[in-house]
Amino acid sequence: MNNHTLKTIMSVGILIIAFFIALSVLKWAVRILLPIAIIIIAAYIVYRVFSGRRY
Repeated sequence: MNNHTLKTIMSVGILIIAFFIALSVLKWAVRILLPIAIIIIAAYIVYRVFSGRRY
């Protein structure tokens, strides 16, 4: 193998590893942060309905 092929194989390997790390972080964010965001949005809607303030 020449030097260019070796660099290409290493780059592809690093990209695959980075992709799986990013995917695991995204799964964590969806599992933890999405329900919190939904609760915050629902609380804000309830607040706007009961306070009666419209902008």
